[in-house]
Amino acid sequence: MPGKKRKPGGVIFDLDGTLVDTAPDLLAVADELLRELGAPPVPRVPGRLAAGQGARAMLAVGLKAAGRPLPPEEAWAGLIEEFIRRYEVRMTVLSRPFPGVPELLARLAEGGAALAVCTNKREALARKLLTELGLGAYFAAVVGGDTCTRKKPHPAPVRRAAAEAGTAPEGVLLLGDSHADMEAARAAGALPVLAAWGYVEEPLSAYGAAHICHVPSALAELLRG
Repeated sequence: MPGKKRKPGGVIFDLDGTLVDTAPDLLAVADELLRELGAPPVPRVPGRLAAGQGARAMLAVGLKAAGRPLPPEEAWAGLIEEFIRRYEVRMTVLSRPFPGVPELLARLAEGGAALAVCTNKREALARKLLTELGLGAYFAAVVGGDTCTRKKPHPAPVRRAAAEAGTAPEGVLLLGDSHADMEAARAAGALPVLAAWGYVEEPLSAYGAAHICHVPSALAELLRG
């Protein structure tokens, strides 16, 4: 009926900075590569905030902080592939789900919610990370940055995740910690919810989220409401 609030029928989660604190392992790999480039480790605060933006962003943060020039454009592809090769073999040495996330997923799954992951991480890496941390079985779909031809903030990955989870984008809530997450949710017709515990760089109001969750358990309460 007109004016009735829409109740989401499922949840799509971002991965890095939302479900899992992946920054420690990403920073460890970035530090290795920077050392080989003759640069000091990545400064922890800006490096952590860049963790959800990919290898290039983290390396650039470290090089800029050290006053070192960035590699020429043609060198980046090789650096990124080497970063990913090293990261894949140690991706769960230090990375762990954020406190409260496993309990949230168990609660939502028990309630029959359709759950999916939509991340800009490569799909194979995302699946491996979720499996190694014991979270993979909760999700009906995992859409990575290479699953579709476009990444978030484009809405295509969100639509794909919703479809694979057996629901429509208009019937889901998207929980993430970045502008790309919020923009992708809005463009797909999903409800954008900010994970305030993640790699959030700006004032929370700057993200344009419909709701802000400060702890994972708040999401379950939001769905109940």
